[in-house]
Amino acid sequence: MDRVQEKLDALVHRGAAQANVEVYHWELRRQGGRVQLAVQVDRPGGVTLDDCTRASRAIGAILDAEDPVPNSYLLEVSSPGVERALFEPRHYTQAVGKTIVFRLRDQKARRGRLARVSADAVIVSLDGSEVEIPFSDIVSARLVYEQVPA
Repeated sequence: MDRVQEKLDALVHRGAAQANVEVYHWELRRQGGRVQLAVQVDRPGGVTLDDCTRASRAIGAILDAEDPVPNSYLLEVSSPGVERALFEPRHYTQAVGKTIVFRLRDQKARRGRLARVSADAVIVSLDGSEVEIPFSDIVSARLVYEQVPA
């Protein structure tokens, strides 16, 4: 992480803590000609619109006071959603037992049930067998929403 990202990380986490939510993921990205700071927040049981609003205000106030980004930017605070992307090992650990869709380098998307997570890989049940996939081979992954029968 560079200095701006390190400072942003600390400030975003501090603002989220003030709003009683946790940072699921954040990224600073270019969206067209604008810079966007996209922050996803969560908490046990999920977040509400009020939680996102409270987090946006808390994070925004801290960022306005500290001014860590050299250019203007747009702050967007949201929930990671039901079909949330998986970025970090902790996200995979929270998803054990659930169905995921993932893409490996130079391969089409595959779907399987996340069986286990080790320090450097995930174990996914695919077509009746378990396959170990190193984190370094995963290009993208997300949860798949499965409706629970009534």
